[in-house]
Amino acid sequence: MIENRNPRIIRNCVGLTVGLLLALAVLAAGQSPSAHEGSRIISNQSREVTLAGSVERLVQRPAPGAPAGLHLLLSASGSMVDAHLGPFFSKQNQDALEAGKSVQVVGSMTRVNGLEVMLVRQLTVDGRVITVRNERGFLAREAPARRNVRDAKSTPKGGAQ
Repeated sequence: MIENRNPRIIRNCVGLTVGLLLALAVLAAGQSPSAHEGSRIISNQSREVTLAGSVERLVQRPAPGAPAGLHLLLSASGSMVDAHLGPFFSKQNQDALEAGKSVQVVGSMTRVNGLEVMLVRQLTVDGRVITVRNERGFLAREAPARRNVRDAKSTPKGGAQ
């Protein structure tokens, strides 16, 4: 059995560990709920709204505190709406969102770090429905387009010839 020769060292270590844990607990309790709102899941579809309007512009770099990713500034009912499309919105879909084009968005309005943002679940442009988030609020990621590296008709079959 190993004998402890200096109980003061153990007391100091225990004291430091307890102090550190208390400091972490105080920091965690002191965080405002808005710090995590951008990652919050939309679980209540009854809070969703549908807006029809026209595209003002796309914003690649949002204001500080806004959720990361692409934002669509939408003119709807005489007011400007910041519609969050997320970081996975494809270039092809971005190209369809020209200034002045009519669109419809379905999503949930929320406050993120003091900014009013619509977390878009579904976007309709040119009659095409684009799913941005699933029904639970998770961002949808489009499958990348597959490219044919070789044309099947010109590829020789079999081994060396």
